[in-house]
Amino acid sequence: MTLARHTRAEVEIGQVEMRTMQSLQTCTVLLVLSVLIGLSWSLNPRDPNVCSLWESFTTSVKESYAHPYDQVTEEPCSEPRTSYRCTRHRITYKTAYRQAVKMDYRRRYQCCPGYYESRDKCVPRCTKECVHGRCVAPDRCQCEGGWRGDDCSSACDDQHWGPGCGQLCKCENGGLCNPVTGTCQCPPGYIGRRCEDPCPPGTFGKGCLQKCQCGTGGSCNKVTGECLCREKFTGTFCEKSCPRSPCPLRCPCQNGGICQGKGICACPPGWTGEVCTERCAEGRFGPNCAHECVCHNRGHCNPETGHCQCAEGFTGNR
Repeated sequence: MTLARHTRAEVEIGQVEMRTMQSLQTCTVLLVLSVLIGLSWSLNPRDPNVCSLWESFTTSVKESYAHPYDQVTEEPCSEPRTSYRCTRHRITYKTAYRQAVKMDYRRRYQCCPGYYESRDKCVPRCTKECVHGRCVAPDRCQCEGGWRGDDCSSACDDQHWGPGCGQLCKCENGGLCNPVTGTCQCPPGYIGRRCEDPCPPGTFGKGCLQKCQCGTGGSCNKVTGECLCREKFTGTFCEKSCPRSPCPLRCPCQNGGICQGKGICACPPGWTGEVCTERCAEGRFGPNCAHECVCHNRGHCNPETGHCQCAEGFTGNR
C-alpha cells in the first residue's frame, strides 16, 4: 500500500510538471508572436525623424531550481529483538521548473518632437493647415505655385509667381503674369514671350489675331483696330474721301457703337472695349457687357440678350 501511494504521488507530480511546461511553452509562443508583430509595424531607425529611448519591461520566464521533497522508506527498526519496521524520512532534491518574472531594458523608437506616426513613417505636424501646399517640416508649409504665406493661403501679387511667390514676373507693356507658371498673358496689341512685340502691321487686338479692315492705305490701331486714315480720307474704314482738308472728326466706334464725345463709345449689346471691338466675356451680356448672366449646369449666356442656352439634358430659364 505504501509503495502504491508513492507511485500515485509521483504520477501526479509528473502531470503537474507537464501542465506547467505546456503553459510556459504557450506563453513563450505568444511572446514571440507579439514581438514579431511589433517588429513588422516598427519604425525605421535610420529615418532622421525617428528618435529612440530606453524603457523597462517584464517578461515571464521559466527557471529551474532544486526542489526538496521528503523520501519516505520503511526499514527494520534499530532494536534487533523486534520484528517491527520503522518509517524513515530523508530529504532529497531534484530539478524542478517554475515561472518567474524578469525585468529587462530595450530601446524603443518613436517619432521626434514635431512629428507623428503615419503608416510606419514619421511625418511632420503643422499647427495650421497648409491650404495650398504641403507640410514639409514642423510648422513649415511648402506652397504650391501661385501661393505664399505661412499657411499658403495668400495668392501672389501681379509682380511675382511660383512656389512661395519667389520668382519675379518679367512681362512688359502691361502683360499679366500667370502666378503658377510665370507665362505672360499679353494685353491687346502685343505678343511675344514677354509681350515685348507690338502687333505686326495689318493685325490688332488680343493675340494680334484680328485683321485690320482699313482701306485706302489707312493704318490700324494695334489695340482697338481703329483705322487711322490718310489725308483726304475718312470713314470707319477710311472708305470715304473728304473734299476739304483736314477731314472732319469721325466716330471711331465699331459694331454699331455710338460716339458720346471725347473718344467714348456706347457699345451695343454683346460688345465692349474702347471702340466696341471686343465680344462680351462668358457670363456677361448687354450694352458694354455691363450685366452679369448666371447660367447653371454648363449653360451658355447669350452676350446680347442674356438668355441661357442650356446644355444637353437640361432645361429652364437658368
